[in-house]
Amino acid sequence: MALEEIELIKLSVVCIKKQFLCASSVKTIHWQSDLLHELCSRSNNSMLAQKLLLENTVNHPLVKKFPLKLSYQLAFLKDIISKLERHGQEVLDELYAAYCHLLSVPNIDSGTHYRHFAIDDCGTITLRESSKLISQGTTGLCSWQAALALADWCLCNCKFLQNRHVLELGSGVGLTGLCVSLHCKPSTYWFSDCHPAVLCLLQSNILLNVTGQNAYVPGDSYEEHAAVRHTHSDDRNVTPSACEGHKQTELCDRRQVLLRTRCNNTETRVLNLPWETVPMSNIVTQISPEVVLAADVVYDVSLFPVLCQAFCHLLFKRPCILLLACTVRNKETLDAFMQLLKKAGLEAAEEDLPPPTFLYYSTDVPVKLYRVSANT
Repeated sequence: MALEEIELIKLSVVCIKKQFLCASSVKTIHWQSDLLHELCSRSNNSMLAQKLLLENTVNHPLVKKFPLKLSYQLAFLKDIISKLERHGQEVLDELYAAYCHLLSVPNIDSGTHYRHFAIDDCGTITLRESSKLISQGTTGLCSWQAALALADWCLCNCKFLQNRHVLELGSGVGLTGLCVSLHCKPSTYWFSDCHPAVLCLLQSNILLNVTGQNAYVPGDSYEEHAAVRHTHSDDRNVTPSACEGHKQTELCDRRQVLLRTRCNNTETRVLNLPWETVPMSNIVTQISPEVVLAADVVYDVSLFPVLCQAFCHLLFKRPCILLLACTVRNKETLDAFMQLLKKAGLEAAEEDLPPPTFLYYSTDVPVKLYRVSANT
C-alpha cells in the first residue's frame, strides 16, 4: 500500500472525525469520495479505513470519557455498516463488536450528552448539553447554529477581539464564549444568561474546558496537535457558585457574578444578567464592554422590547461594537426585530459570513450576522 494512499485515508478520516465529534447529522455528514471509495473497495485499504474510522469516532478516547448521545453513535455505526454491506464489502469484526456493545448499553436517559468541537490544530471544546431542544422551559441548554457561526467568525477574526473587553448576551452552554476566551485573547470576557439551569450548565462547561478535564487522552491515532492546550489558573483562582446540576440555589439568587476564572490569561466571568436589568446594572457600567456578542437571541417576540432596550443602553452610552448572529428560521420574526431596532435609532448592517472555516456546522438553514450600531 502506497504511503500517499495511507496519508490520504488519514486526512479523510480526520474530516469525518470532526463532523462526528460535534454530532453532525448522520444524513448530512460529508464523506470524502476518496475515503468512500477505499471503504467500499475490495482491498486491504478498506480494512485500514474501517479501523481508522472506528478509532477516531466511536472508540476515540474523548468519546469514551465524555460520550456523545447513544442513539447518535448507533446511527453513525449503522450507516457505515450499511454502506459496506451494500457494496458487498467485508465488515471489520471490531465494527460489529462496537455496534453490538452500544446496543447492549442500558439506555438510561440522563437528560444530557456531550459534543466536542475540534478547532483544527488549536484543540477541542467539549460541551455538555441537554438531549432535548427545549428543556426546563428554555432553549438555552444546547448549542444552536448561529452560535457556531458566530464562534467561527470570531476565530477567523481573532485580532478584532484581541485585548478587548467583551460581553456576551445569552451565552447558553458557552460555545462562542469558550472559543473567544480560549483562542482570541480578549482582555476580559463576560458570559451572561439568566435561566438558572443554563447558568449552572454554563459554569460546568467553562470549568470542564478551563481546568483541562477534557484534555487529550493518549490513544488518538494521528493528530500530533490533538491535545487540548489550555493555560489555566489553579483552583485557588477558580471561584464557582454553589450551583450544581440544574438546581437554583439561594447563592445564585444573591450573586450577580457566579464564576470567576482565567482562560489563557483572559479574565473570565459568568454573569446572571436578565436583559431587562441591563440598563440598571452597575456591573455592565463597570465592564464598559468594547464588543458585545449575541447569537440566537432573536426567537421570542415577547422578549424583543427588553432585548432592544438592552442594545440601546449598550450602544448609546458608550463606543461599542455589537455583533448579532441570527439563524433565519422565520424571516417575519427576524424582520420584526430589525424594524424594532430601526425605530429605536439603531442600525443593523449585515456582515459577510464566510463558509465554515475552523468549526464544522450545517449551512442548510441560513445564518445572518449583523453589526448593530447607534444611528449618528
